[in-house]
Amino acid sequence: METHQSILNDIFLQPWFLPLRTSRKIRDLIPPDHHHKMRFYFEDYGCIKCGKKEVRYGSNAMCKPCVQSVKLKMLFAIKRRWRASNPTADAPRTFKRAAEARRLLADLRQVK
Repeated sequence: METHQSILNDIFLQPWFLPLRTSRKIRDLIPPDHHHKMRFYFEDYGCIKCGKKEVRYGSNAMCKPCVQSVKLKMLFAIKRRWRASNPTADAPRTFKRAAEARRLLADLRQVK
């Protein structure tokens, strides 16, 4: 059985961000070649963002570090807009988890 994370990885940056059940139904309609086209791009040309070739694949033709960077930026963009439209509401669990992970991993961050 697929997890929310595997579905997210499979459809990340697709034109839909839908509930798990809906995502599965849409995914079942898409031809297998479509699922692989970004991986094929990565294998032939490297990461679509940084251009590196000898790195671990993440998803959507990006290496693992670039995917994580894009996902984090997307989360922050969504979070800013959510907070602007809901200034007095508690942050959703996803936002809290990201903040806690950032706090816990801060000492591992590379200094440039």
